[in-house]
Amino acid sequence: MDKKPNVFPQREQPQVNLTDAERIANFEQEKAMATNEIYENSKISDELSYAHKHAVEMMKQRTQEQIQRKSYEGMVIEPQLSENAPKKVDNNADLVRKRDEQLRMNQQQTQNYQNMYEESYNRVSNNNNNSNMEQQNRVTNTPPPPTPPSVPPVNNSYENYGQNPSNIDPHIYELSQPNYNAPFDLIPLPSRGKLYRSKKPNIKLAYMTTADENILSSPNLLQSGQFLEILMNRKILEPEIRYKDLTIGDRNAIMLWLRATAYGEMYPVTILDELGDPFETEINLNELKENELVAEPDEKGEFLFELPITKNVIKFKFLTCGDVDDIERILEKERERNVLVNNASTYRLERQIVEVNGNRDKRYIQDFASSLRIADAKAFNTYVESIESGIDLNINVATPGGGSVATFLPLSVTFFWPNIRL
Repeated sequence: MDKKPNVFPQREQPQVNLTDAERIANFEQEKAMATNEIYENSKISDELSYAHKHAVEMMKQRTQEQIQRKSYEGMVIEPQLSENAPKKVDNNADLVRKRDEQLRMNQQQTQNYQNMYEESYNRVSNNNNNSNMEQQNRVTNTPPPPTPPSVPPVNNSYENYGQNPSNIDPHIYELSQPNYNAPFDLIPLPSRGKLYRSKKPNIKLAYMTTADENILSSPNLLQSGQFLEILMNRKILEPEIRYKDLTIGDRNAIMLWLRATAYGEMYPVTILDELGDPFETEINLNELKENELVAEPDEKGEFLFELPITKNVIKFKFLTCGDVDDIERILEKERERNVLVNNASTYRLERQIVEVNGNRDKRYIQDFASSLRIADAKAFNTYVESIESGIDLNINVATPGGGSVATFLPLSVTFFWPNIRL
């Protein structure tokens, strides 16, 4: 074969001043010419060497592979030398977009960590300042201001109704399970169910049995103080309500019903007369007055109140048995640490108030409760007592001397077990 394909540019061909597009176009043109020439010669000549035929066959296979790769993947091994532009022209754009998105997420995460660090640093600084202030107040014999609880308050919500805590003792949990096949009765709640998610005005209660008395007479349970919670959870036949969800007024109503149906309506008590001398008498539990709910709550069981001095508008709820138990645990820990100030009233406000001027942030409510003016706090407590539902445990008892004393109905362990020996 006399004529050789001019595949590579000769020295005399000017390549330096060409642009990339022109250089690639020239290369494509020369490659096409050389390929066509090889193919044509292979058709008209029957005396080609084996090596030449093998080279032609290899070039055909390589061309076919490039066509297949381009068809399936949108590009060939060397896209800058291909006959057509690759189909996937937006790969780089996708990579850039993903990179920018990842950078944005990294920056957001870094900012979150920075905010958490600053919050932690400010909290530690405030604690140190409070400690210094407490030391100064001890020197000047002035009581320090109330401090928020070490554990942030957990405001009960409808999502928590009927749920047991995750850290409950398995043995206590087993004892607390109700028997839904037991005989029961429906009793009206003082709140008429308006403070609960179910909105049921009545509650289904099972009668006390000897099994309840045998289980709850255990000295260990009596000393732990959990006997009342276990008993009420055993007797409440409403899956969506547990003892910790009950308001104090509804809990007292259930206690009176269980006591009256188990041991009778007459409850023996010991009272002090006008001179301070004790005497024994009996109280008829059925004669205790029931206070119905006066104000109308919203769908979440919350009430509105405007503080008379600062004119702040707050939303509040009644304390539940779970709230009272949590507050008592916090106070017990403070007593063990010899904290000089009793913060019970502040902790109660933190649990009762759920919103201040539209703000429901728990930390903000903590600060608001600790700085609430005394006149506003008194007005708020008075209003809560005036609308709260429940059983009026204030009683007037006739004394042996012919007089009478006003007192509060004592609820001791003997309320449920008259013959128990402690």
